Parts: sequence; structure tokens; C-alpha cells
Amino acid sequence: MKNFTIIHFITVAGILVLTYACQDYSTQFEDVVINPEDITNTNQFATGWNGEDENPEEIPEDINLSFGNTNLPGKVDLRDYFPPIGNQGEYGTCTAWATAYNLKTALEAMDQGYTKVELSSPSKQFSPKDLFWSIPDVGTGKGPNCNGVTFEPALDVMQQRGLATMQTIPYNELGDCTQRTTGGEAEASNFKIANYRRINKSDENVIKGYLAQKRPVVFGALLADNFMTWNTDDVLSSHTFFNPNNQHGRHAMAIVGYDDSKGPRGAFQVINSWGADWGDFGYIWIDYQFFCSDEFCEVAFVATNQQSLNPDNPVDPTINGNVDLIPWGLSDFDDPSTFDETYRSLRYNVYNIGTEAALPSSRWSVVYVLYNAFNATDNYVILHDYFTDEFGSGVNQSFQGMGMWSSYWSNIIFPPQSGFAEIYTNGQLDHFFWNYRVPNVTGYYYLVCIADPFDKIPEADEANNYFYFHNGLGGPLHFQNGILEGLQGGDEEDRAIGRPQKGQKVDIPHEMNKEFANAYTPEEIIALIKYEQETGILEEKVKAFDNKPKDSRK
Repeated sequence: MKNFTIIHFITVAGILVLTYACQDYSTQFEDVVINPEDITNTNQFATGWNGEDENPEEIPEDINLSFGNTNLPGKVDLRDYFPPIGNQGEYGTCTAWATAYNLKTALEAMDQGYTKVELSSPSKQFSPKDLFWSIPDVGTGKGPNCNGVTFEPALDVMQQRGLATMQTIPYNELGDCTQRTTGGEAEASNFKIANYRRINKSDENVIKGYLAQKRPVVFGALLADNFMTWNTDDVLSSHTFFNPNNQHGRHAMAIVGYDDSKGPRGAFQVINSWGADWGDFGYIWIDYQFFCSDEFCEVAFVATNQQSLNPDNPVDPTINGNVDLIPWGLSDFDDPSTFDETYRSLRYNVYNIGTEAALPSSRWSVVYVLYNAFNATDNYVILHDYFTDEFGSGVNQSFQGMGMWSSYWSNIIFPPQSGFAEIYTNGQLDHFFWNYRVPNVTGYYYLVCIADPFDKIPEADEANNYFYFHNGLGGPLHFQNGILEGLQGGDEEDRAIGRPQKGQKVDIPHEMNKEFANAYTPEEIIALIKYEQETGILEEKVKAFDNKPKDSRK
């Protein structure tokens, strides 16, 4: 612990300067606990998170199903995955330091297994300058002359463009930080994040849960004068405003761990970007309760590294399953038997393009899901086919399953190199028509047919289990009061011509469109649906859907 003495200042206006997005505000205070040998002129401590322009409600919230419980380790320390303490200097680039230098470097270190020694190399660190220069100057909350930015455009750049390393784009000669070509574009394309999500910053167990899962958290906070002059390993547990009338700084940082035994209530360990001479050698401990209060932390986010997901139709080398299920020959169109535009028909089939039969003893499913691209709680299992041996013999039997419109079960062996419709119709048809009615929804949604959504059958290629309908440009479909807009004519996905072959891949349209790049993925929604199924929430949803017909497939 660092030593303190008490210095009584009669007047020190102008000695300590609180910087807010690179703007200087003089402060005046008395009876400040500080070591005179450790006094640091705070005008070098720029902040730069333009929190007043942040719109966190526009960012999808992480689908948190396992966190928030008390079954967590008492201590987590992720510092070995982070680069050496950085220093943003006089520029309002803290958001870029928190997200690029600290968060992205840590994510990459976890994926690649970098050692602490390797992380000291600029080739393993990601450049705040490359990120800040790549953020558009207009429409992003980016201030002029390096005067701060919000999280969303920074994370957008990390997702859509990627980041260059400090070796390629060192942090120097920032100029006025306006958008420009950095020269790191080619390298940056190899280092992206897959998505980013807002998290509940008000629950300490939620935050601890992410850290326990090795998911660092970046956040934006409101700072007071005592934070600016901190130089101890004690726990920060309150604000000290030497001049309450001052406008104090909003700042972006990252959490690297926690310790339940630190301080009276436990504390998060935070890494800053003000050099190793500030705080506890560049870090600071912040009390759980104070951190989660509205007085300190205002927003928090997690991100998933693209390499962690490997989204381009990966083949899992750890699974040797010889079943390979793929939805195929699908189209979705207005139901021709009615003038009500909320009624639709799905043309549908599922093939097994593997070399081994899918058995009913696996109790696997096919579902047709409607989900809000940006609101995880707004989702519907419209149709459900269930392959099972638990009900005895039978094929195409209607039952009260998870489908809100219709559910069928079949006790059928699904041979390799065959389609379900062909088996059911003895080779007469290569598809079903499945009629349904769209719920009264308005907004952007995906319609997705998913084979084996709950992963009952081990497959070497899980990515081709999904079949999206999208707007023709890769984005979600727009619905207005249950009426689908934008899926018509040539925009329909229809693969009825030809059969899928072994090794067949499918598109992942949520990655095709910049506007919707951060929309929820089917994997995230299915995780939520599985949770709802296990907890009984899904059953209640089905029961509440009161206009379900007895038979809607033909």
C-alpha cells in the first residue's frame, strides 16, 4: 500500500485540472489526502468517452442465461491476457484504448494463447490510433480535435473493419484525430470481433459471471476528482468532488478481474490508460456496490472475438458424427387460400446429407423461428417437427409441442442421402407446405428454419443446420402488424431445384449487411429458446397463442 499524508491547501485553483474529453476544468479543493511526492498534474489525464451521446438501448443486450448466480469463484484475475499498461496522453481516446488496446488484445490473447512476454510486443497489441482514425467524423458522437467518442462506433469499426496492430500503426502523431486512411486496412481485415452486446451493469454477479467465463467487460463511467488523483491499491468506494460545481469526466476502461475479499464488500479490478504512474501501477480497485451504482458506471459491454466463433461454416474437428442435417428447398410466400396477408405458407424439407441415419431415439427437432433481430425476448417458434420414439409408432402426428402454430411428431428413421418429405410420401414429394399465421409484430425480424436446434445429434458441420429468409441484401425482414414486407419475387430463397450434396454450405445473411451486422444470431436465439423450454416459459408462450389450428400441414 502506498503511504499518504494530509496536505491542507488554502487555494489551489488551477493546480489540479480535470480533463473531460480533452477539455480542461480547473478545480479548487481543501483537505485532500495525497502524497506530495506522488502529486501528478492531472491535465495529462485525458478522458474521452462521450457518454452523453451514447444510446445503449440501441445495442442488443447480451442473452444472459447462466450468469447472475452465486456459484462463482471468489476471485478472477485476467491480467495475464492484457497488454502492458498504456497511456493515452493528452488525447480523448480512452474509448479506443479500452476497446482496441485492452479488450481486443485480451480476446486475441485468449484465442491464440499468447504469453505475458508475447503481449509486450506491439505486434500482439491493437492500435487505438488505427481505431480512432477509422471512426467516421459525422454521425458517431465523435468530438472534433480528438475530443472523445462513444462505444458503438468504436465497436462497429472493430466488427466491420477490424483493427491493425500497434506495430503497424503506433500511437503517435494523432493530429486532430479526424477520419482518414491509416495504412492498416489489410491487416485489420484479419482481426475483427464477431459481435458486441450490452450487459446489465447494475448486477455485480452478472459482471462477475462474465469475468469468470473469461469475458472482459468494457464500461463507461463518471469520474470525480479523487479518481483522477488516485495512487493506492485501496478500494475506491465513493466520489469525492473537490468542487461539486465542476463538470467531471466520463471515461472508458476495462475490467480485468474481481476479488470478493478486497475491501469490505469485494471489488472489481479495472485497467486504465493513464500509464503505470497513476493509481495502483495503472490499475484501480472499485467497490462492487459503488461500481454498479448509477453514480459510477453508466454502461457496460462484452464482445465476442470473430476467431472464437469462426462463423464461416466451420467444421468442428472434435466431432466425428456422420449425420449431417440441412434444411433445403425452402420458400415462404402468401397463403393463396386467403386474402389475409398475415397468413403465409412455408415450402419446406430437411435432408440428411451424411453417411449415417438420424435415429428417433435422439429425439431431435426441426423448428421454424421468427425472432426480432435486436430484441431477444421477442421471439416465436412458429412450427415444430419432432423426431422421437417416446410416443410409440406413428408419423406426422399432431401434438401440443413447442410450435405456436403447429407441432408434429414422427417416429421415423431418417436414412443418409434422403429427405424427410420423400420418406414420408414414399418418394412422391420433395417438400411439404406448412401454413401458418404471423403474430402481430412490427419491426425487423428473421425467419429461420433450423434442423436439430438443440444439438441432440452430433454433427461435424453444425453451421449448415440454419436456413435464413432475409431481405435479399442479407438483412432481416420488415414486418408491419404481422404483414411481411420485402420478401417477394426474386428475393425469395428457393432451393427446390436440385438436392444438397455432402459438404453443402449455407449462407449466413446476418453477416452480409452492415446495418444489421450486430443483430442476434440464430445460435443466440436458440440458446434462449432452449432455456425457455427447460424452464417452462416456452410452454406458457405456446398456451397463450390461442389461434392455433388443429392441422396446418399438407
